[in-house]
Amino acid sequence: MALNWLSTFWTFRTWLLKSRIGHISLIIAVSGLLLTEMGIHLDLLQSPFWRVLATGFEAGTIGALADWFAVSALFHRIPLPLIGRHTNIIVKNRKKLTEAIVELVTMQWLSAAIIHQKLEGVKIAGSILKYLQQKKNLDLALDVARQILLQLVGGVDGPQSVIYLKGWLNEQVNSADMARPLGAWLEKMVLAGEHQPFVDNLLKRSTRALDEPATRIMIHEKLKAVLASYEQQGVVKKVAVRIGKLTGGIDIDVLTDRLLQMIREMADEAESNPSHPLRKKLDETLMELSGKLKNGEEHTMAFIDRTKQRLLEDTELQSTFTDMVNRIKKAMEEQLGHPETVLMEFFKTKAATLIDRYGSDENFLSTADLWIKNTVTQLVDKYHHEVGNVVRENLLKLNDQELVMQIKEKVGDDLQYIRLNGAVVGGLVGILIAVVRLVILQ
Repeated sequence: MALNWLSTFWTFRTWLLKSRIGHISLIIAVSGLLLTEMGIHLDLLQSPFWRVLATGFEAGTIGALADWFAVSALFHRIPLPLIGRHTNIIVKNRKKLTEAIVELVTMQWLSAAIIHQKLEGVKIAGSILKYLQQKKNLDLALDVARQILLQLVGGVDGPQSVIYLKGWLNEQVNSADMARPLGAWLEKMVLAGEHQPFVDNLLKRSTRALDEPATRIMIHEKLKAVLASYEQQGVVKKVAVRIGKLTGGIDIDVLTDRLLQMIREMADEAESNPSHPLRKKLDETLMELSGKLKNGEEHTMAFIDRTKQRLLEDTELQSTFTDMVNRIKKAMEEQLGHPETVLMEFFKTKAATLIDRYGSDENFLSTADLWIKNTVTQLVDKYHHEVGNVVRENLLKLNDQELVMQIKEKVGDDLQYIRLNGAVVGGLVGILIAVVRLVILQ
């Protein structure tokens, strides 16, 4: 209990001395003047000492009143004739004071030259890596990066992002030289025989396709069209075809089945025989195509360009692209949604490894420092005027009362001591004058 009272008393004493000391000094000076002058006038105080003390209180009162007026004139308008227009100094001169503060900050305290000079002796890269070597700091930095990446990923499927990604994909596909790498790859595959599984699969699919009813119908219709065209080439041929149909020598159904059987047998032979003429012909065709691709043959290049354009314009492919973007977004959101995911653990491990590796690499640290300082220097030179703008804007957005209150909060206590000094110094000077006068007169 005693300690609480003592603490409260000390807090009150500190507040009283700092915030009211100017008023106290003025009250003491005025009270001392009144009491000593009254005692001397009533012959209660007759010693020369009291006259000297009364003169000191008189001078102290004058000093205290003068400093009270000077301090009050900074913040308030004092309605006195003639001199009243020279009061309320801060409000009247706030524009001039604002520009003076801006100039002081930008040209002296935070000038570009001073900032550059301070940067020269600072090892920025080393300090950053040393800071990140502590696990809690690295976790905090990665969490901030995670939050930023999460916000960026959240807009990936937006209309503007999709349009940009599609445009970028179109640009990459159109500008990419696909023909020559494709030709080299195709030639390598054929020479190494790595294309044979693909040929086997193609032959199997072709054999199965021959068993489809639609295939038989197509071949049947083609044969009918061929015979009809053959009939149109002359009377003899027309009569021969008619006789063949009437006698059963030309049966389109039989021809269709026989043709399908021949194709099926040839495909089966080619599938089981790696040296089959059909396979060799296919290899020759692929090698010829690879040469055209590598040499940039005009018709082949035009075919590649048309193929690329069709792929880019295909609505199903565009839908697949949009779905792929959505899947990537969802996967990234899942990995960035929590600091303990597989992706974030990978980032943590990789970041810790890189920090340990480069934390003692003087060449890397020197290069990084040089880059950081050059970048900061360029930014300072380019945007240094913004420092003054920030100071100016923050000062001008305050109204007169807010500006006065903020200044009072910062320097009001020190101004109270100015008033105290006025009373004390004035009193001492008054006592000195009184003593000198007393010595001279005696």
